[in-house]
Amino acid sequence: MPLLHALPFITYLLAGLLLTRYFVLDSVTNQHRTSVNLMLLIACSSHGYILFELWQHDGVFFGLTVSMSFVAWVVATLLFLTSFSKPIHSLGILVYPLSAIAVIIAFLFPGTPGKLLSMSIAAHVFLSIGAYALLAIAVGQSVLLSIQERFLHEHNFNTFVDKLPALQTMEEFLYQTLKMGFLLLTLSLISGYYYIDDFFTQKLTYKTILSVIAWFGFAGILFGHKVFGWRGKLIALSTQIAFSVLVLSYFGTKFF
Repeated sequence: MPLLHALPFITYLLAGLLLTRYFVLDSVTNQHRTSVNLMLLIACSSHGYILFELWQHDGVFFGLTVSMSFVAWVVATLLFLTSFSKPIHSLGILVYPLSAIAVIIAFLFPGTPGKLLSMSIAAHVFLSIGAYALLAIAVGQSVLLSIQERFLHEHNFNTFVDKLPALQTMEEFLYQTLKMGFLLLTLSLISGYYYIDDFFTQKLTYKTILSVIAWFGFAGILFGHKVFGWRGKLIALSTQIAFSVLVLSYFGTKFF
């Protein structure tokens, strides 16, 4: 494996390992943050440099595995930067090891470099990836929120729960991320309408239908929270289902 690909793989894993160690072991203090931040700076920078090679003078390459790697990089970078102002670094336990796996998969199965997207379509793709990234963070937050609620309900106050932010803080960040992700998803669908000439000849029918279903799912979640006060397990499960449909709309249809 070339050093350029090994670097983000190793540093992502080390960052995830250090975060897991912090949240699992009671004896480990918050001093781990400096080491984690250094690992993530190296990981995100080297990963971004690899993805920069996708750019060509006449377009940008986005195969299935490269798209996964790009989404992973956006998610990891957003999480890393946001963790300086929000207490969300616990999400790194899920995100950073998955980012490491995405780097290796893209390296082993790079796809066909000849398939380039025009820059106009690439703008739509970038909006979509931004939406996927934010909503992926929301899903990760919903998973942690579900775990936290279950432990609190069972009065199981272990080290992991003690080091998580307050339940209200966790929920507020989930709703904020859902709103931003939903906004980008809306812009992505609108841009797709203008940039794509014929959904049927370009074999985008199923992708479009599933994306719209996911959009209605997220819209319903935000509406239910705002009007009916939905929260807790219902919001977490609904978020995970809607995101599964969204992932299927892009990666599932692209795979098949």
